Amino acid sequence: MSYSEEFMNYVGTVAGEAGGCSVTTWKVVAHCIKNRIGFAEWINARNVSDILKKNFDAMTEKNAPFRKAVKEMRSGKISKHTQDIIEAISPIYQGLEEDITNGVVLYFSPQAQAAGNKSNPDKYKSAIPDFAKSPLTEEVKIKGTENDDMRWYRYKGTSRFYVQFIDKSANPLVKSKVNIGYRKTKVVPALSNLITNSQGKIKSFLVNDGWGARFTVDGKKVIDSNKKEIMLIADGKNHSAILVVENGCSGIKAKTDIHNQQPTLSKKNSQKEEVISNTQQTIESSGSNKKQKDVNFSIKIVDSDNKEIPNFSYFLKYKTIEKKHCVGVDGIEKNIVALNGEEIIVLINGLDSKQEIDRFIVTEQMAQKVIKINLYTFDILFRHKGNKDPITNLNLVQRYRNQSKLKKTNNYGRITVNAMPGFEINYRLRDGQNLLTIRVDKNKPLRIIDVESQVIENASENLKSNTDLIEITKPKSISKLETKSDQSNGQDIEVNDSTTIRDQTEKTSSEGHPKTIIKDNNEIEFKVLTYDSSSSQLVSNCEYIIEYKGNKKTHISGVNDVGAKMHKGQSGETIKIFEKNTLLVQEVLKKDMQPISINVKKPDLTQVKVSGQDWCGLYLQSKSLDDLAEPFKTNAKKFINAMRNAGISITINTTWRPNERSYLMYYSTAIARGQIAVDKIPPFPGVNIDWTHKGNTSEAVKAAKAMHQKYAIGNNPVGKPGSSNHNRKMAVDMTISNYNGKVVSIDGINTKITSWSSLVALGKKHGVIWYGSKDAPHWSHTGR
Repeated sequence: MSYSEEFMNYVGTVAGEAGGCSVTTWKVVAHCIKNRIGFAEWINARNVSDILKKNFDAMTEKNAPFRKAVKEMRSGKISKHTQDIIEAISPIYQGLEEDITNGVVLYFSPQAQAAGNKSNPDKYKSAIPDFAKSPLTEEVKIKGTENDDMRWYRYKGTSRFYVQFIDKSANPLVKSKVNIGYRKTKVVPALSNLITNSQGKIKSFLVNDGWGARFTVDGKKVIDSNKKEIMLIADGKNHSAILVVENGCSGIKAKTDIHNQQPTLSKKNSQKEEVISNTQQTIESSGSNKKQKDVNFSIKIVDSDNKEIPNFSYFLKYKTIEKKHCVGVDGIEKNIVALNGEEIIVLINGLDSKQEIDRFIVTEQMAQKVIKINLYTFDILFRHKGNKDPITNLNLVQRYRNQSKLKKTNNYGRITVNAMPGFEINYRLRDGQNLLTIRVDKNKPLRIIDVESQVIENASENLKSNTDLIEITKPKSISKLETKSDQSNGQDIEVNDSTTIRDQTEKTSSEGHPKTIIKDNNEIEFKVLTYDSSSSQLVSNCEYIIEYKGNKKTHISGVNDVGAKMHKGQSGETIKIFEKNTLLVQEVLKKDMQPISINVKKPDLTQVKVSGQDWCGLYLQSKSLDDLAEPFKTNAKKFINAMRNAGISITINTTWRPNERSYLMYYSTAIARGQIAVDKIPPFPGVNIDWTHKGNTSEAVKAAKAMHQKYAIGNNPVGKPGSSNHNRKMAVDMTISNYNGKVVSIDGINTKITSWSSLVALGKKHGVIWYGSKDAPHWSHTGR
């Protein structure tokens, strides 16, 4: 385990400044450090290290808590307290958690300040520091820190800006390079070379009162028709701004006030639940007259059978803020307000973390958005308690979500059930006797229930005599169980839920890694972090190899986070991690293990290099189904594993592909096919390639053809960077053979594959859609 020097000092400073305080206070101190970078008097600070060099006593004096935390991180023997701090502030350090302090950059401990003033008045000249008495600052109250001896301050008039860049046609500027400066400070180091994301957005930033932030996009100043620089001026409020970037015609499309951010608290049944808060728009200036309007709409949650799910809790993420929501008994939540044109992400609590299930753009015409939650499919096996033989043709009444339906076990004693994880299902015999109620557990694809044989015989006799039977009187509505036994409270039957902790033995895949559908005490999840061996900074797009159970597999870092990738394996197994042929780490997997840090050589991508086959070894793509995004990951795993279990041969070629690789593949192919001249190819952020070979056209075309051949594209189409489902982790390229005549079993239903068309139809049924003969290996969640 190794951490960068900067991160160790960051953790040590929080431990030394507030180690005995609440988790929220740890976070506030961590945000305070980050908020200073590039702001006010710290405008020239480039990173955390520049901030920590002074102003923080824990760091400058290296007090005992600071030394303890740093020592533990150096040795790898980390206490629970230090690990808790690491986990709390690591997302803040990596820029993954938005500021919860509303711009706090100063703080002090009244008790510590008073003690310092008494013992060292030369250094601590007053019991209250000057900044707390200054007319330029104001105190900030932060929920969750009330019981800690801390007082927080921000500069009055500070604004935080959330900025999106679009072109004149309202298309987001993707992968554009943005520099932010001010009148006196033309270049702010910490706000230089910012890259816009797929929505044209950059990270949020703080601006001091009255200062005007100016922008340069892709090397050109953002100016209006009067050749004046577009500015965002701090006024004490936080703003979301959309900048239209068009040379000589730029403007601010919309600037919207947003609430000051605080730690998120759950709310129930508010009269008007706004995704981000009350908004009041002010159109500053624009080349367009379009306003971003508030849209009031409702959300309806349904299951895969399009039935409403009542009282269902979910989360909406809007402009980086995540809030909990809940529908009513009718499956609908009303009066949700968001801005026209903004994106909303819908998440639900999954097995280990929140899972994205949908995302959509708010439109003025939208009155109701329907969100479909896929049901979980599993089998229940009913057995005789004595001899464990399956109970065949057993008549049951299933009650789920206030609806009842008849079920009957098959020749193997099984029924197949579709239900929401966490919901309860009750089973009774047709004579009214209650068997049991189970809670749907997505970890258990098979439930095993043992029942006394005598009970089954009695129920059979009752069926024959047609006495005391449960009848389903309203099969198409919310039905009641009408039975004599219901009214007389039939006795419960003693049954055993014999489902094991793990319903099926974990097998090792053909790639030498565990199939990780079910998680129990034997299976653990661990993280690998890749650090650049020269700079000791977390880096992505680095290649390493994991040997597991004697099989080696290549991985690419950065799939789950900056420099991070999650893996799964069985406790007690040994893994080895290599860089090429060099062994870096050997670890025995165990529960609650710390992230594994490795030092690797980061590819040098800063120098401009001519095109050629060497580029094919950069920005590597993945072949792992684990690198796909939900819900396609689950669907693809289910479909592919079922085919493999049926004896069908499958070779996976690609799952996730970085945008940079798509750029190289797309344009090398376009050149090779004569569709574009080498000097007409647009640049791509971070890919410093010379397609022209300094004007040698014949060599340039030859090199592009070599790349096209190396990528093994053949005659298949290639998606533009950012447009492919591979970039979105929602596609898989695979070669399938030996399928004819095979019987594929999915969710308890057997399907005989008689042709390629029947296989394609089966995949589509389970959300894995074939592209078609023009790109035969390609399957995705949309078929594109």
